[in-house]
Amino acid sequence: MGNMALRRSAQGVAKSNSIAVRSPISLSLVLLLCLALVDSSSAQVDTTISQQESQSVVLPCPVDAEKCGKLHSLNWFKGDDRIAAMLLGDSNVTSVNKEFDERVTVEQNPYRLVIKDLKIADEDIYLCDTTFFIPEETCDNFNGYRIELRVLVPPTEVVILDAKGDRIENGSVVGPMQERQSLKATCTVRNTRPQPEVSWFRGTKRLTTYSPTHDLVDGLYTSTLELDWTLSREDLAQDIECRVKSAAIPNVTVTKFSVDLQVRPTSIDINGVKHHTVQGSKVVLTCDIHGARPAVNLTWYNTTTVISSGENEITEVRTKSLEKSDGTFHTQSELIFNATRFENDRVFRCEAENIVLQINREKPISSALTLEVLYPPVVKVSPSAITANTSEIVLLNCEYFANPASLTQVEWYRNDILVNVNDTTHYKGGNSENVALVIKSTEKEDIGNYSCQLSNNIGTGTSDHKINLDVQYAPSVEILMIPEGPVKESDESNVTLFCNVLDANPSVLTKVRWYANSTLLKELPDCEETREDLCHIDPSKLLLESIGRGFFYNYSCEGFNAAGWGPRSEDKELLVHYEPGPAALSHFPLVAVKKKSVTFSCSVDDPGFPESNRFVAQKANQNHKTKSPQHAPLMDFHTVQAMQPQEADIAFEAMLLHKHQNPLPFNDSTQTSMRTPQESASHPAHQIKETHALIDLHLNHSLCTLITLTTYTPQSQILTLYTGVQQKKDASATSYALYRKMGKFSFVAQIVSKPNRFRWLRGGRGPLQDIVTKDWTVEPVGLDSRTNYSCYAYNEGGKGVMATVNLEVHAPPFFIKNLPPYTGILHSSPNATLTCRIECVPRCDISWQKDGVPIERNDTRYFIKEKYMDASPATGDFESMLSVLHFNMPNWPDSKFNIEADNANYSCVSTGNIVGGSIRSRTYFGIEYAPENTTVSENIVYVQEGTIPGRVICKSRANPEPSYKWIFKNETIANGNALIINTAMNRNDDGTYTCFAYNKHGSSIAKTVIKVQFKPRCEIERQEIDDQDTLICTAYGNPIEADFSWSIKTENETDENLGSGKKENSVERSFYILETDYAISRTYRCVANNTVGYGPFCEIEVAAASSLLVWWQEQLAWWQLWEKNTLIILVAAILGLLLTVIVICCIIICICRRRRRQDKLHDKSSSLGEPLTEPGEYENLPFHGLQTAPNKHLSDFEDPYKSSNTYIF
Repeated sequence: MGNMALRRSAQGVAKSNSIAVRSPISLSLVLLLCLALVDSSSAQVDTTISQQESQSVVLPCPVDAEKCGKLHSLNWFKGDDRIAAMLLGDSNVTSVNKEFDERVTVEQNPYRLVIKDLKIADEDIYLCDTTFFIPEETCDNFNGYRIELRVLVPPTEVVILDAKGDRIENGSVVGPMQERQSLKATCTVRNTRPQPEVSWFRGTKRLTTYSPTHDLVDGLYTSTLELDWTLSREDLAQDIECRVKSAAIPNVTVTKFSVDLQVRPTSIDINGVKHHTVQGSKVVLTCDIHGARPAVNLTWYNTTTVISSGENEITEVRTKSLEKSDGTFHTQSELIFNATRFENDRVFRCEAENIVLQINREKPISSALTLEVLYPPVVKVSPSAITANTSEIVLLNCEYFANPASLTQVEWYRNDILVNVNDTTHYKGGNSENVALVIKSTEKEDIGNYSCQLSNNIGTGTSDHKINLDVQYAPSVEILMIPEGPVKESDESNVTLFCNVLDANPSVLTKVRWYANSTLLKELPDCEETREDLCHIDPSKLLLESIGRGFFYNYSCEGFNAAGWGPRSEDKELLVHYEPGPAALSHFPLVAVKKKSVTFSCSVDDPGFPESNRFVAQKANQNHKTKSPQHAPLMDFHTVQAMQPQEADIAFEAMLLHKHQNPLPFNDSTQTSMRTPQESASHPAHQIKETHALIDLHLNHSLCTLITLTTYTPQSQILTLYTGVQQKKDASATSYALYRKMGKFSFVAQIVSKPNRFRWLRGGRGPLQDIVTKDWTVEPVGLDSRTNYSCYAYNEGGKGVMATVNLEVHAPPFFIKNLPPYTGILHSSPNATLTCRIECVPRCDISWQKDGVPIERNDTRYFIKEKYMDASPATGDFESMLSVLHFNMPNWPDSKFNIEADNANYSCVSTGNIVGGSIRSRTYFGIEYAPENTTVSENIVYVQEGTIPGRVICKSRANPEPSYKWIFKNETIANGNALIINTAMNRNDDGTYTCFAYNKHGSSIAKTVIKVQFKPRCEIERQEIDDQDTLICTAYGNPIEADFSWSIKTENETDENLGSGKKENSVERSFYILETDYAISRTYRCVANNTVGYGPFCEIEVAAASSLLVWWQEQLAWWQLWEKNTLIILVAAILGLLLTVIVICCIIICICRRRRRQDKLHDKSSSLGEPLTEPGEYENLPFHGLQTAPNKHLSDFEDPYKSSNTYIF
């Protein structure tokens, strides 16, 4: 303080001395001030100012002039060093320490110290020391004004480091970590001033930590605060924050991170079925686990067995986890399954664990539930199989277990059919008191599979297995044949007979007796014979080798099993077929004719077997062993669709014999009854005429045959379908089902066996599939019919010997190419021909005729070429004659046809042959030419505008007849020879209309002119004609000749007639000469009319003429009324004349000026007496030797043109 006071006194010596001289009181004040400065170190700070580094700061110095008086001087101190001073008064001097000269400024009004670019070193206590001239007693500023300046520096960074020293970014997540684990971190605040306040927070809770450390380097603090915190569940979903509070920053700086904290679950609950459930019901067990992070892994147990969703299709495990606001998870798992009896009294347990439990080796948490399931009875029967004979007692056992165990119903089933256990004569037991079933006496009908079905209050249970009860009885058999027959003798094949078991138990035959026509053939096996091969064989099979006619028997058999011998089977006949004899083939007629028919007949003497007309006999019943015909079967007809004839391969012929003996099974209005042949003399019976198809349906070996039934009732040609025989118990009731296209009816018929059938070949190809009858009609006969034909008969036994014939075919005369009805030829054509081709076998001749007169061979105008053509298989044409008539044009007059005389009818005529007569073909030979002499009915047609003209007819001569079209302005406006215009004409339709006549040989035209007449319109113009002001009215109309009428339009809209004017040798113009003395303006009107009528008026306004205007017009009359072109020519002539005069004047002036100069030169030369040039001066100039060189100038003041030695004209 002493030094500071000395410096301050030294600086203010001069001023203080001056003050002491003037006022002794001031000296005393200075002494007091020095004393105050000695104690300045103990003075308090008046204010504190903080400012950021590098900024500007203002330090105020409050001065109260009212309390302290007038200020003499002011000094600023930084600590003990004065940095600035200000002397007030008249001099007003300010001084700043050189160290602070660039950054410190002292200001007044108000008094303050301004420091720019604030630095850390600037932080200090600043003193504003004031000195007054005469301090007042009320002044309280004797110790000065102290300001504490604090320099603020924000931290460069706030960083959090983990225990390893790695940086933890702001807002990042640390972990995972488990609860009870220690969290260590360090928060560092770097390069700041003043010393910051650092603390750790979790949410709003301040965490307990060690004291921070502060390092000061270059005036900047680096503060560090460590955190060592034991994690708990409270830290879930919380941010760990490092908060920094400092005067250098406006707000608290927060740097934070969160911890991925893993915690163990807090609770587990299982719920679902309250009391019990029923088998088949869907059970949902729910397990809830709370408070775990991460979510737990959950496992379901059935007692001690792990349950997974993949075990079966009916078990499902659904697990989901939901994160709560505190970061823990609520995990819920549903075990879904259908309750069965196997889950009854089972303990279902839910176990859960996460990584926290695993790391700490803790047991999973769990919860359990015991399930009760009510289910229907589970049934089991025994034994699995029972074999018994008839009339024996059989016990069927049934055991079960159920929840609840009491039964409400007991049922037994045989082959899934309920057994009537109430029949106590046959059964015993089978109720809730005695579940087992006892059969008192077994029968054949007791055979089957038995099952037991029990019921309780929950449901019904049926045994999974069944008791197979087998009751043995004697066999019932039938005969089967393989092949089933008939058998062809020619094949020498074998037939195996089977004794087929229809009904037996056991079904295996141990012995079989074989019969032929009811006579015992053999009992197999035969172990008593010496042949051992008949002992160990299957007795149900009998082999017949090399079948021939001697095997034709009715076969039957009897079977034996453990129950004994059964009854003998029904007889079955073995049929043996053999082929027909050789065929004989004939045809009619012997020579076939083209397009007609020929019928071939094939016959055989030996029909073979089966024979024709052999009735099918119904087999007798088992009591009568003889064969006898039965009643005709019943046939039912229904609607079907007919089959195609091409499907036929067999013929069916039958007679409908017996009349209807029994009532039909239904009544129908369309029923018909059949009569015997004796009864049908007056009314023919129904008969089958033709068969088209025989099809094996492979359904019970039935046959399907399409036949055509011809009747004498309204239903004629009915298509029917025979579908075979359906066996019934009553042999006499065998029925046939037949179908047709129309309606339905029933009758009784006897069907006979199938007859002989025939096969046909044509040209060695075949057999033909669609021809199977003995007669074959070929129609129509063609070229392809000229070949060989073969046939043979066949039946099921084979085919007979074939017969073959060759067919000769003739063709009557027939035109392959005839003459067209019309033949046209151009009259100037250089050649012409007519051609005809005639098919005929045997050959015929062709001749030509003109207008019915034969053309002679020696007629030089014609020549004929003929050729006999071979048959054409491609077209089916037989041999033919081709004849061509040529016109020899050079021998015709003028080597061309005459268009009038040479039109004629030409005929091609053939001779006849043995199968046909003469034929002819005629054509009209027309001479054709292009249109000529084309004319129109009207050359000129006048028509008024707005009307329709009459028709114009165009005619032309041509062959063929020409076609017409009308052309106007290069467009076709009509077709046909008549020009008919149906629309009103206008003036644009005026012109020439052309008729265009044409055919294939050329064309010709004719023209007509249509003139459209219309009323004239007029226009008025004003011209000067012969020095007279004239109005010209021009008419535009058709016709152009017009009459005119002039008038003046008056004030009252009436017209004053002025006459017709003058035409001046013009038919379309009228001239009217205006008067020159009129005093008012006038409107002149003109109306033109022609033969059509009056046109609209036209008018022109003529202004009134004053006396001065009349005089002026008289003065200008020589040019004013001239035409514009005349005036232009006149002006051009005048201008040309003026230009000529000007050119002539210029030439004259130039000549005159030249002569005047020459004269002046000549005069001067004469007066001087000597030449003006030196010898040889102009020797090299172009005009040297031609003229005398000009004289040189004598004076510089003469005419400048005189200096020139060149003259331009």
